[in-house]
Amino acid sequence: MSFIVKYRSKTAGGREIVRPNEVDKDELSVGRGANCDVLLTDLGVAPHHAKITRTGAAQIAIEGEKSFPLLINGRSRTSGDINATRGGSIRIGPHLLSIAMGQDEEQGRIVITVDRDEEIDKEEADKLFGLGGKVPGKRISAWGFVALILIACLAWPIWSYYEYRNVDERPEGFHADTLWISGSMSDAHANLAEDCQSCHVEPFVSVRDSACIECHTDVADHAELDLMVEAEPDPGAWRGFLLTVGDAFNRPRNSCASCHIEHEGSGAMAPAPQQFCSDCHTGLDDRIETDLANVHDFASGHPEFRPRIMTTPGDISGGTARYVRTSLSTNDLSENTGLKFPHDLHLSTTNGVARMTQRLAARYGWGDSLDCADCHVPTPDGARFEPISMEANCQMCHSLAFDRIGGTVRTLRHGEPEMVVADIRAFYRSTGARRPIDLSGMSRRRPGDNMRSRTVGRFQFAQSTRYSGAERAVRATFSEGGACFDCHQVQPTGSSQAPFDIVPVRQISRYMHGGWFDHRAHETEDCESCHVASESDSARDVLLPDIETCRDCHGGANAGGDLVASSCALCHSYHQDDGAPYLVRARQNRGIRPNTVRDFSGLWNRDRADR
Repeated sequence: MSFIVKYRSKTAGGREIVRPNEVDKDELSVGRGANCDVLLTDLGVAPHHAKITRTGAAQIAIEGEKSFPLLINGRSRTSGDINATRGGSIRIGPHLLSIAMGQDEEQGRIVITVDRDEEIDKEEADKLFGLGGKVPGKRISAWGFVALILIACLAWPIWSYYEYRNVDERPEGFHADTLWISGSMSDAHANLAEDCQSCHVEPFVSVRDSACIECHTDVADHAELDLMVEAEPDPGAWRGFLLTVGDAFNRPRNSCASCHIEHEGSGAMAPAPQQFCSDCHTGLDDRIETDLANVHDFASGHPEFRPRIMTTPGDISGGTARYVRTSLSTNDLSENTGLKFPHDLHLSTTNGVARMTQRLAARYGWGDSLDCADCHVPTPDGARFEPISMEANCQMCHSLAFDRIGGTVRTLRHGEPEMVVADIRAFYRSTGARRPIDLSGMSRRRPGDNMRSRTVGRFQFAQSTRYSGAERAVRATFSEGGACFDCHQVQPTGSSQAPFDIVPVRQISRYMHGGWFDHRAHETEDCESCHVASESDSARDVLLPDIETCRDCHGGANAGGDLVASSCALCHSYHQDDGAPYLVRARQNRGIRPNTVRDFSGLWNRDRADR
């Protein structure tokens, strides 16, 4: 006597597959264990769930192991009998076992057909392994969690806010309104991390500009408000929708917080993206009347630099210096600072200046010839350079000595032309013609010259007696080839007391007033790579690099490769007051001496300098 166990399944296309297995036993074990005679692969079935025993030619008995419930002919019970001739069914989990007597070649054997009901499989799995019967339903749970979130994340923080709103200092510990904080404060505002009310003055009201300017009193507007409104381009459909939503919730447009977004994490606050600038400055002249050129990207959409050039340094009567912004593409671009200085003469490696440099190298730490760094000294922050002065930079080679009394050397007073005239007259009045002074170009010592002279230390005194009178010596000093004329612009005054005066020397400390350049970031570069000073024979030459020189290293905002990605914020400040980007000025305020952004004027006379 034996059983035939048939496992019946269907393919995805609906075709039925039957896998028969003949078992020559009177007792069958049923379960998901690998050694079971009737294998039911489902976690809802125990490893040994039931046993089927043949009790007669067409009779079987079924009994659940450990009293496991069974569904026999639709009735739940732990055991039962089935007559195979009449047929019957047993359901165990998602499996349906159909009992029948075999026909034809299967005659005399009981056939057990195993089918798997997928729908019942899912339901049984949910009952066996889900929490549906142990926890509240989905609807109750959903409303419960909504209530919990409203209490924990809204009501409790609101209570906490009003509880400590008017106290000077909150007690230590957790405060519920900190649940609303989306991230850490930036370094710039880290000191306000425990003082929310300094910015969020009113509850449920976005940060207003009035809260920002309580601290940032020195921040200037980018431009006049009405011009900025006119300059804004059409926002488009999506941005227009966002602005409408913001208006509905009383969020002000173009506020400080629109660009300076806080709680984005510690570290420096990220600069505004280039899109913020280019939105308005692309096609700007189509929306407003302006002299500003359109700008899109530094690599391809930026105009040539327009530095602020001095065309007239002023005059001895106190006339105002004149400046003009001129493109570096202008062919006849030149400046007039009141100073005469040929760079090529001083940077030469073969002339008399180079020979004097070599003689004085040990004393001043020079090389075989002068270079830029011998005269141009960086400011403490490295951004720019200290102004050139006669005392610090020039007189080590260009001496104004004219007399010696004992061990004291007398020099003409640089920057005080009236005192120069008085000293020359006094010299002649006290010495007569025995030892006349000569400060003309005929006998005055120049760097590298080998002329017949009497030396006192490193000062030399001319022995020529070309001029025998004080007035002749004064005229020679202020005339072509004289001590003052070679470097300065001399103007007659018409006064007999002080017949000559010097046009003020005004050194320009900053050319790009609309942008910012930091020399410290370029300290590894050679000066000549940007400033071709060795080829300049006139002080009127504007030795500034054009935009193509900068593009050798700098690309646009999305530059790749060896180019430096350079967005608008790298050189320009939105709040254009003193011109330096805000982060630069903030760094200076933390202890580094700030640079002046005004011209160093009148350095020919430190007492009268217009700094």
